[in-house]
Amino acid sequence: MLSTLLLVLSFWGCVPAGSAPISRNDPESTDPGRKGISNARGSAVVVTANPLASTAALAVLKEGGTAVDALVTAQAVLAVVEPQSSGLAGGGFLLHWDAEQRRLEVLDGREVAPQRSRPDDLLSSSGAPLPWREATAKANAIGIPGTVALLWDAHRNHGRLAWARTLQPAIRLATSGFQPSPRLLRSLRLVRRFGVAHSPTFQALYLPGGKPPPADQPFRNPALAQTLMLLARDGGPAFYQGPLATRILHGVNALQASEADFRGWRPADLSRYAVLQRTPLCSQQLQHRICTMPPPSSGGLALLQTLALLNHSTDLAGSSAAEPLIWQQLARAQAWADADRLYWVNDPRDGAIPTAGLLDPAYIAIRANAMEHANAAEPTPGLPPGIERYPYGRPDRGREQGTTQITIVDGSGNIATYTSSVETIFGSRHLVAGMVMNNQLTDFAFSPTRGGQPVANRRLPGRRPMSSMAPTLVFRNGQPVLALGSPGGRSIPHLLSRVLLASLVWKEPAAQAVALPHLSRRGNTLVMEDNPPLPWPFPPELLASEGRLRRQPIGSGTALVQWMEGSWQGAADPRREGTALALP
Repeated sequence: MLSTLLLVLSFWGCVPAGSAPISRNDPESTDPGRKGISNARGSAVVVTANPLASTAALAVLKEGGTAVDALVTAQAVLAVVEPQSSGLAGGGFLLHWDAEQRRLEVLDGREVAPQRSRPDDLLSSSGAPLPWREATAKANAIGIPGTVALLWDAHRNHGRLAWARTLQPAIRLATSGFQPSPRLLRSLRLVRRFGVAHSPTFQALYLPGGKPPPADQPFRNPALAQTLMLLARDGGPAFYQGPLATRILHGVNALQASEADFRGWRPADLSRYAVLQRTPLCSQQLQHRICTMPPPSSGGLALLQTLALLNHSTDLAGSSAAEPLIWQQLARAQAWADADRLYWVNDPRDGAIPTAGLLDPAYIAIRANAMEHANAAEPTPGLPPGIERYPYGRPDRGREQGTTQITIVDGSGNIATYTSSVETIFGSRHLVAGMVMNNQLTDFAFSPTRGGQPVANRRLPGRRPMSSMAPTLVFRNGQPVLALGSPGGRSIPHLLSRVLLASLVWKEPAAQAVALPHLSRRGNTLVMEDNPPLPWPFPPELLASEGRLRRQPIGSGTALVQWMEGSWQGAADPRREGTALALP
């Protein structure tokens, strides 16, 4: 194992040379400074992306709240203090383990395309896909939010404290203010250079006078405080019906004045929104049962396929992080898993996704053999058992952006691992009722057809776009032993596969597992993390045979909780401002 890392570079550093800009390939790049790896051990653990959220969630656990109570608190606080990544007007996925019932539940709170959506909504008048940055600010990119509905449903079934209590910390912070974090201010400086106009309300709140708010003064969001107070009084359904819903509809539909091609939302788009319960996607990998998010997420499938391909092509027994061959095979497995998930996954409403076939051991063996004998060219999707032809056109590579991860285990052993997002950094940069509105509909394929065939992940009314978010739970002998997830856009399964490799095969402690370097195969380019929290255990140039190498920061944000040596250990990714806290 690597030696324990207690402190890395100072948190208040400057931007490193070669830092990757916010782009379609690099969602929220790593924080430029370094801090000590935040880790904690105890009977209950909270790991979130911001210390204010972790502190508020831990206080809920101290009061006897459940993992879901703490989750509601953490997400509400993050909506205030980390609006660049998630918020009430976004969406997310939750895996919840009920320790008493011994039941694993999946809640799908993904955004939905409104009923007036059309497959060509993000095409220009000439029929070409809109430039990505232009598309991210379009009203047609905003999906019907699912975050509040998911939190409400989860709390009704698994909460113990009053719903209003769970929202109080967020209300206080939005009302009284908080000191903007370095990451929030840096994100505002980045989005200011994004090259597309911001809505007047967004500009007035977050970029007054064209500049981010002062770092040494409390930042307040009174409109968001009012929204939170209304939700605390009337419950989650108030987001979808009633005065707040009317205000949301008015704010979104006002964009029709400046966007002639935007057909607007109907009241039914909000009132008919429903959180869906889905069956977890589980597979036996690395001598553990790993359960993750099923479609419309492609991230869970890619994670399991990556591990299966790696395990089939490499002898992992007794391996360590110092072996370049393991990393080489990991990069290849990522690319081959991506080829399948980006082709096959869409909203299951339009028909079953062949996840079982794509994880079938015989199919994995065929793909692993092809992977071993292929050159560095980008792989093509396979045909799983029972399917004889390709029914879809191959999509262009899309991108995903601003995301956050919360992982919590309470004193009774209930676990919540939850990934949520507003998509691009600060979503669409439109603000309604103090909330950053998402732009998740850019996760649909911009071009609905390719080569005369429909693309699986095409935009249709009422559909949920494909995602890469993959909150994950790992079981050993029927008991949960690890929970994790991460932001990172299309690279999420790449990041999580490396973390699971470190945790389950290399037996690294939680803090080392999240801090080891990342790599991500993107087409014919192998992106290797520059300036990782823990150094590369070998010269990265040894992977040059995998094609073109590019060194750059990789902005993961893993939140990991793991059962080790008789207690829970939590660790927050040092690439962001995350914090792990625990009860004794």
